[in-house]
Amino acid sequence: MDHIENSIGKWVSVLYRCRKSFIGKMLEPYGIVGCQYLFIMTLYSYNGASQEKISDCLKIDKATTARAIKKLEDSGFVVRNIDSDDKRAYKIFLTQKAIDIIPHIQEAMKKWEDLVISDISEDEYILFEKILTEIAVRAHNSIS
Repeated sequence: MDHIENSIGKWVSVLYRCRKSFIGKMLEPYGIVGCQYLFIMTLYSYNGASQEKISDCLKIDKATTARAIKKLEDSGFVVRNIDSDDKRAYKIFLTQKAIDIIPHIQEAMKKWEDLVISDISEDEYILFEKILTEIAVRAHNSIS
C-alpha cells in the first residue's frame, strides 16, 4: 500500500476542496466566496463575537480571521464595533444582508452532507465523526 496515496491528509484535503467548491457554487449568487460562509455561520451562533473567538471556533489563525472579516465587512455582511470593555478589540455582528442568506447557507451545507454521507449508516457516521474529531483536535493541539 502506497502510504502517500492513501494518507489521511490527502483525503481530508480532497474533502475540503470538494466541499469548498460545491458550497461555493451554490452560494456564488449571494456574493459569498470561498469559505466566507463558515465565518457567517460562526457568527450566526456567536453574533457579537470577537475575532479571537471566531478564530478559536474555526481553529484558524487570527490573521486569516482578520482578513476574512475585513472582506465580509467590505461586502456588507458584517459590521465591526469597538468592544466597550476592551477598546483594542472589536465585536463582529452579522448585518441583515448576512442574516437573509443564512437559510441558503444551511441548505447548501445540508445538500453537501446529504451527498457525501448518503450511503453511510448512522452508526458509521457517528464513528467517523468521532474519530475525525479526535484526529483534528490532536492535530490542532500539536501546532498550538
